[in-house]
Amino acid sequence: MNLKLITSAISYAAGKAFRMKTSRKIAIGAAAAVAAAAAGVAVAKTVQAKKQERSVRSLVLEDITRTLPVSVKREPSFEESMEKSAQPFVLPQIVRSRIGLTELDEFTDTFVLEPKEKTSEMVIFYLHGSNYWYNPSRYHYAFIKRLANRLGAQLILPVYPKAPAHTAIDIQQMVLDRYLYLINEKEIPAENIVFIGDAAGGGLALAMLQKLRYLAYPMPKQAFLISPWLDVTNSNPAIAEIQPNDPILNAEKLAFKGEKYAGDLALTHPMVSPIYGDLTGLCPITVFAGTREIFCADAQKLCDIAEEKELDIEVYIYKNQMHFFVGLPIPEGEEAIDIIAMQLYGIDESDEIIEFEQNDAPELAEAVVCEDGEEPAGEETEVTEETFEELDPETEE
Repeated sequence: MNLKLITSAISYAAGKAFRMKTSRKIAIGAAAAVAAAAAGVAVAKTVQAKKQERSVRSLVLEDITRTLPVSVKREPSFEESMEKSAQPFVLPQIVRSRIGLTELDEFTDTFVLEPKEKTSEMVIFYLHGSNYWYNPSRYHYAFIKRLANRLGAQLILPVYPKAPAHTAIDIQQMVLDRYLYLINEKEIPAENIVFIGDAAGGGLALAMLQKLRYLAYPMPKQAFLISPWLDVTNSNPAIAEIQPNDPILNAEKLAFKGEKYAGDLALTHPMVSPIYGDLTGLCPITVFAGTREIFCADAQKLCDIAEEKELDIEVYIYKNQMHFFVGLPIPEGEEAIDIIAMQLYGIDESDEIIEFEQNDAPELAEAVVCEDGEEPAGEETEVTEETFEELDPETEE
């Protein structure tokens, strides 16, 4: 087990002006774009980023997130969420055509993504976040495409049923069924499967590992938890200290959603809040979290548990990074993906895995993650051609 406090160097983007686009509904505003592009502001941001030991790109992105209009962050009512979560998932056509997802055999809720160049027999089993209530957002789709290409590996995306219409028992049964399908029907060795999960998906991944051990099913090769939600009670005292600095997550709102996800299970049941479970006998686990997200509190707690019990869990805490930073087009996110590749393939840190060029980066303004990791109201699955042109540079090929 190893805790590493990462202070990334200022990237090539430091001091440069950033172009911004606005989506059809996220009205960042022309004034904000002009201000961010002004040379004086760029210099000021460079100085600020150096003081905070982070990239300019991550700083600008956080600033944009904080200035989103309140109307963008409107939550659907409970009734709306109940109705929508009861409906079967339908993959947006633009995701199918631009990202390249296709159904896994006859399943309509589980999808396959092939990398641009397959260089590995590894299979990524990706569990997406959005607090168990929402389907993958356009940020998830852009990230998994980049992840599959960077790792040269096939990616499987099970879009599990959502709360509040469904609970932890329903969700985990679906995920378990798809995992066993890969092993038993597709004949993929468990040692070739890698769990990667973000936010709620990270918590779900850790819960599934405990379930696999309990049921004596084969363990995957390794698990990577990105900004994982490990305790739905959000009762860690350190959360209150972090909350003012978190531009995305709200502990009180998340606690309510966690209660509905738990269903009849106790909130501290390991299948709901996996940090309370027995973490021995699992595959190697690597965790990424940022100090500007409330989930960092329990990532640190997990690190302490691992250290005390000598578990094979490695925790990377990135200074001054916000929720889901690994999935964003910033240097710190690219560095984290490099770490994943190094751990999977044994590449030395001195080796260049894939050169990350500036002109390959998606537009900063469209990488904003809305509050609680959800899409703006009414946009959870409304993914359009415009949004993908702005988010994913590879769609322009």
